[in-house]
Amino acid sequence: MKVAILVLLITGAVFGQTSPSFEVASVKPSGPNSRGNTYSFNHAGVSIENGTLKGLIEMAYDVREFQIVGGPGWMETDHYYVTAKLTPEDEKSLPANEPERTKQMRLRLQAVLAERFQLQIHRETREQQEYSLVVGKKGSKMREGNASLPQFGINSNCGVMKGTRARMATLCVVLSRQLQHPVLDHTNLAGMYDFEMTFAPENGCGSGQPDSRTPPAEASPDLPSIFTAIQEQLGLKLESIRGLVEVIVIDHVGKPDPN
Repeated sequence: MKVAILVLLITGAVFGQTSPSFEVASVKPSGPNSRGNTYSFNHAGVSIENGTLKGLIEMAYDVREFQIVGGPGWMETDHYYVTAKLTPEDEKSLPANEPERTKQMRLRLQAVLAERFQLQIHRETREQQEYSLVVGKKGSKMREGNASLPQFGINSNCGVMKGTRARMATLCVVLSRQLQHPVLDHTNLAGMYDFEMTFAPENGCGSGQPDSRTPPAEASPDLPSIFTAIQEQLGLKLESIRGLVEVIVIDHVGKPDPN
């Protein structure tokens, strides 16, 4: 296995410069009967309901679960409510461009994790299995998205995946969560598409849901695998390849004091 190590310990400050942060951050353990979870950025900060530290790291560093290496088991089992708010001045100063705004919010969330969870990481590049998403021999079966519809994105739940004006980059992210490996877009499809696909989840209905407390369900034997469903229902194909994947390695972490 090839491993390239970037020698940089990330603790919320780099070369003596303080990372941007939130004015107020609250971290509280979830109750024993809490179910479900949400992770969201909003115009004034961050809101996480019943989330795990592993899920918070995914959100803060824009990585998937399979890109997080090491750390104690409680990173996946302990759940928290986290709220973090910007000052009015910081809120006004953030870029209007949504991707750039989200990038700034991620940096602030990284600072919260460093302060409240004592999170220290480093990045490595490792050779891993990946999947290349390509168009099948007979062409795509997806429909062009209806531009008059305001909603867009992909809803995926227990073997049913429905796309509404969805881009291929979004589909690759959803597929990577299902397969627990990177999925690269090599379709050359630049539009927005509507589709619906049914399949047997790779690891039952708990797959792709890292914070679910529901045990994986048995997949119906009548449903096709996700690989077959993509070919037959979407006209696309997943090809296995090898590639270099950036991972987040946990060097140190601690449970937070609730406030």
